[in-house]
Amino acid sequence: MDIKSLDNRLSVTAQPRLDELEQLADQGFCTVLSNRPRGESEDQPDPDALKDKAESLGMVWHQVPVRPGEYSQTDIEAFDHILNNAQGPIIGFCRSGKRVTDLWALSQAAYRPVQELIEAAGAIGHDLEPLRERLERQASQAIRGN
Repeated sequence: MDIKSLDNRLSVTAQPRLDELEQLADQGFCTVLSNRPRGESEDQPDPDALKDKAESLGMVWHQVPVRPGEYSQTDIEAFDHILNNAQGPIIGFCRSGKRVTDLWALSQAAYRPVQELIEAAGAIGHDLEPLRERLERQASQAIRGN
């Protein structure tokens, strides 16, 4: 399992298998955040089984299911709420880690410089350049208080 840190609270990984949740608990993760919709692919583990296993290991489970590139403002706000209120450290996952990274950046644009977000994502192998304009809009809306 390839785990990469986006900041001091959130790390990202691709879809974990059921047996890998123990490794995540052993590494100290307190919260699991899934960004995969149910039934996204045939090889996807059952979300209910993952949730039950995570909770049996003492981790809190959250879901903000989104399709790739389809991030509503409600999704971004839900992701932000979890980041700000869940016990850390948090492990976020989707199929590859891209949606977690995108939602993290979109939720953090109100608090951190866009270039810093792009560089942090780039350091773990995710390109946020295609989202730059939307990140800048998120940042400017936060400044205006919208």
